[in-house]
Amino acid sequence: MKIILLISNNKEITDNISEYRSEYLDIIVVKAEQYVSSYLEEYLPEYVISNIAIKDIDILNKYKNNNKGSIIFIDSENFTQKNKNPNFIYVNELKNKNDLKNIVDIISKIEIENKNTFSLSNYKLINQQIISVFSSKGGTGKTNISFNLAYYIKRTFNAKVILIDLNFSEGACDLASYLGSNQIPNLGYYIENQGNNEESLLKSIIIKDDFEIDILLPPLSLAQYNKMNSALLKELFNTIRGCYNFAVIDLPHGYSDLIADIIKLSNSLIFVSVPIYQCAFKLSKFKINTSLKALNKLSIINNPYNFVSISKKYFEDISEYPVLLEIPYINPKNMEFICFNNKKTEIIDMGKTIQKLINTFLIT
Repeated sequence: MKIILLISNNKEITDNISEYRSEYLDIIVVKAEQYVSSYLEEYLPEYVISNIAIKDIDILNKYKNNNKGSIIFIDSENFTQKNKNPNFIYVNELKNKNDLKNIVDIISKIEIENKNTFSLSNYKLINQQIISVFSSKGGTGKTNISFNLAYYIKRTFNAKVILIDLNFSEGACDLASYLGSNQIPNLGYYIENQGNNEESLLKSIIIKDDFEIDILLPPLSLAQYNKMNSALLKELFNTIRGCYNFAVIDLPHGYSDLIADIIKLSNSLIFVSVPIYQCAFKLSKFKINTSLKALNKLSIINNPYNFVSISKKYFEDISEYPVLLEIPYINPKNMEFICFNNKKTEIIDMGKTIQKLINTFLIT
């Protein structure tokens, strides 16, 4: 049985704890901050849920660092972007018993799957899953969404996750610019050194630490892109499946034989579109393309530029693809940005909406 430590003084939540205990989970309640440290030491919980503004947040941070398999859920209302910690999962609302139930349900699903398959430290919802993210045009926010998806999968499941940027160009790619990162190492090393696949992959990726996703950036030259072929691509994907629980692939917009090959090797395909008629119509054309063989195909509507939108239903009717998620326009004044490797990036934090995608797409 796994332990959840609930840090809360909300009477509605704490009075209904018995409703959420199960054969997999026991919930221990602590109502005052001064007792949190002793409860952590005594019970060593696998999960911590907190909806109070803990003044000494370093208590939880140290616990997470010493217990790397633990998962900590924090009510985001008590924290600003400046003091958000990448070790924690921030939830939108934790104000009543229904909000608690939503979190416990997620934990229960993890534990049930864990009981049937893997230990949590190696937890994989779908073994070695590859998720490709595609758009038929630029400017849809595809790279932002791809990064957010990889970033929050890592934080949700404590899994090994790699983000692969295949937006080939001559010179630096957008992702490297958003991260303020050097574009070396990159995929070019793997392309040029195909002998030892795993060693070549490890020398090609940016590895920060166990708390961050790994990143594979595209080569700096289009000449190396031209050396990619189906056989090399298959070898790369097989190597990635052996090293990671999840791979999120940011595909270039447009369509080519290489894109078709990547989609064939993917478990799931996410189309990112803006909510206008032209994009829905363009997406409908992929229905007749039999090379799209990913098991799960769905779409996300993102509105990065405050377009006058068509409705979700109208978009689905035209495109003939289900819309799993709508991401509303975010006013620049309200934008928050992800911190990666303790540095602020230019990646917009879409955590609240991306967590909904993960909960729907990967858990339920």
